[in-house]
Amino acid sequence: MKNYIQRYLHDWLAFNRIYEQLATRNDLSFAELSVLLALEDHNYCATNRQLVQDTGLSKQTISSLVQKMVRNDLMSLTLNPNDKRSKLVRLTTRGQEWANQILGDVHRFETKTMSSLGAEKTRQLNGLNEELLKRMEEEVQK
Repeated sequence: MKNYIQRYLHDWLAFNRIYEQLATRNDLSFAELSVLLALEDHNYCATNRQLVQDTGLSKQTISSLVQKMVRNDLMSLTLNPNDKRSKLVRLTTRGQEWANQILGDVHRFETKTMSSLGAEKTRQLNGLNEELLKRMEEEVQK
């Protein structure tokens, strides 16, 4: 089992390096790309708390990245109507164009490489990942 776990960790780190390269190719940090992907998952409207939960980045890191993107007119912060204590992070029009370009590049890469596996292997991979994540989340909560 130890060898399988080492292989899994090696692969996990390799996937992170690949996404780091995709980020760098688009003049972003891995953290910035992670925030964009998380925002996309929430239809480009999320709280800092959601971004922290989805990316695993610290509150401070998310806050400073969002503030940087607000200063660059890529994101805006608005009061959350459901919870006045928090703000919603949204992309500006300029930010949406910027994100579409970057995420388009990332998703073309993902589609090309995942398609090479075929639909059935990709479905199996997703199923195994889902099962492993569920078990890991349950175990880490103990």
